Amino acid sequence: MTEARDIVIREAATPDLESVAAMLRRLGAHVGANPKVTADDLAAYGPKGRGFTEVLVAEEGGAIIGIALYSIVFSAWRGRPGIYVSDLFVEDSARGTGLGTRLLRAAVERETPRGCAYLKLDVDKKNAGGISFYEKRGFKLDDHDHTMVLERDGMTRL
Repeated sequence: MTEARDIVIREAATPDLESVAAMLRRLGAHVGANPKVTADDLAAYGPKGRGFTEVLVAEEGGAIIGIALYSIVFSAWRGRPGIYVSDLFVEDSARGTGLGTRLLRAAVERETPRGCAYLKLDVDKKNAGGISFYEKRGFKLDDHDHTMVLERDGMTRL
């Protein structure tokens, strides 16, 4: 860590959702993707909507400088729930300060009392910086699972 900073990590509020959506789009651009997420999507499906995802923000001086989106999943193999981090993003100006780790830790501290026993995430294969970040924190590549996705049009054909 390079400097002491006054950063607060908290649950996102409705006025934060435009900033969160913009950060998610920048994260996508970083790996060559084009996320279509909007503040309305986050409001509808986030913690104050249907509750499909939790959204934590890191705020400094009134500006959102980092986010973590995660959901609770259940592993039959472990017999326990866990935390699935779908998105973690820290602004360039805050990288190298430990903020990404603090966001992950905040999710763990919130969900461990609910019985969560593991933390899982996917990282884009082209995101060498992200892979290095996670490996330095003890994450291991899971060589026996592959992420597979069936989009909506395929879902309707099942």
